[in-house]
Amino acid sequence: MSEADWEQVEDRARTVTRAGWWIDQRSSEPADLEELLEAAVDADRPTENSFV
Repeated sequence: MSEADWEQVEDRARTVTRAGWWIDQRSSEPADLEELLEAAVDADRPTENSFV
């Protein structure tokens, strides 16, 4: 994976702030991270806006 591709994956990973999602994925292969991040739902990416 190129550095630019990795930066995109890393940016998506930073949006997943629900600890439970990371715990659920702990036994996954590193190569699957990109696909797992794409499958993450909005609940895994909470917003600071309490009115949403």
